[in-house]
Amino acid sequence: MRAFHLFLFFTGFLVFTATAGTPLDKVYDSNIKTVLIHPMGNSQGLPIISLSAMTPLMISFDDLKATYQNYYYSVTLLNEDESPSNLNSFDYLQGFNQNRITQFAISSISIQSYYHYQFNFPNENCQPKQSGNFVLTVYKDANPKSIVFTRRFFVVEEQASIMPKIQEPFDGNISRTHQKLQCIIDTKKLNYLQPDQLTVKVIQNYRYDDARVIHQPTFVRGNLLEYNNETDLIFPAGKESRWLDIQSLRLQSDRVQKLEPTSNGTNVYVKPDISRADGAYYSFKDLNGNFLISNTESLNSDVQNDYATVYFTYLPPNHLPYVGQNLYLEGALTNNALETGSEMQFDASKSVYQKKLLLKQGYYSYNYVLRDKMSPDPLQDFSQTEGDHWETENNYTILVYFRPPGARHDQIIGWGTVNSKQNW
Repeated sequence: MRAFHLFLFFTGFLVFTATAGTPLDKVYDSNIKTVLIHPMGNSQGLPIISLSAMTPLMISFDDLKATYQNYYYSVTLLNEDESPSNLNSFDYLQGFNQNRITQFAISSISIQSYYHYQFNFPNENCQPKQSGNFVLTVYKDANPKSIVFTRRFFVVEEQASIMPKIQEPFDGNISRTHQKLQCIIDTKKLNYLQPDQLTVKVIQNYRYDDARVIHQPTFVRGNLLEYNNETDLIFPAGKESRWLDIQSLRLQSDRVQKLEPTSNGTNVYVKPDISRADGAYYSFKDLNGNFLISNTESLNSDVQNDYATVYFTYLPPNHLPYVGQNLYLEGALTNNALETGSEMQFDASKSVYQKKLLLKQGYYSYNYVLRDKMSPDPLQDFSQTEGDHWETENNYTILVYFRPPGARHDQIIGWGTVNSKQNW
């Protein structure tokens, strides 16, 4: 029994050290596609688990190698700033922290062969005991250093209630282009609290890299902490996302210019996109940069949807590249990350930006964003490519972190969501 406990401790240590410093929401194997993590029954929800309800997350992905692989997963608790917590896995998990993925299915009908893997978390082998930021790591052959991909998720408690509201910014220069979030946090369930022990993080839609973080409330009224600063929780409103419907690879949808069947699959050429910055605002229902895997011609989208090579084209103003800025294709289809995998490349011979992605059949939403080449600031700039309009429908998620005196990690003691149109 002593040897068994030592083995579990050593395994947990390997998982921790291999995950420390590893980028979140990143795919390391080019054969891995369509990584999804969301609450059961809600494919458009953020990956949040409540300690009181334990509604599981569904995690799934496709492997284009199309041969069985021995995949495992582990989870690691992080602090609010995404640094590793000072806890061993035994402190925040009940069960084992190295679990084999045993549920898989082989693709059928599709030209592109793949294995579809999926599992639920929490499950009977592994459950969280603490709230906070977590990262899920999937790796090969029980080797935590052979990482395939990572995905973040959140475990929350219900100790603080949140009353959020979307307002028009007071500053007239941005009142018609930005949205302001105000929130009041009720902390009466906490026995002892200093305002500086709380941190509030706000996520617009599904983008983590430009989340706003506040460490001090604007006002304190007994148990109520009000966050109502005119600078901290101001977000560019953007526009409703562009869309691409490739649920069918036989019939062209309205955004598809050409379908080109080949022996290796279908090439999809999207109609060229242009800047919408000076265009009129139109309201329509979108997925806020997310995507939905679906198929109009089969019953099981998990294993019967095919893959297509999709070509995106962006026509810059005056047919000239942006000076000092990189252009990115932004959305869940590129992991909501501004990096090499999402950067558009300028073709001087055609005077256009281009990007090629291998995508599973479904309905995709996306935007184009700019970032200064020399700036480390992760904030995304929609103003030149999409335009910003106060009326845009956006979803905001608020996470409240708490570090009690003497604690070794940041708990999430409350969370809430608010839609920018719910006040209308």
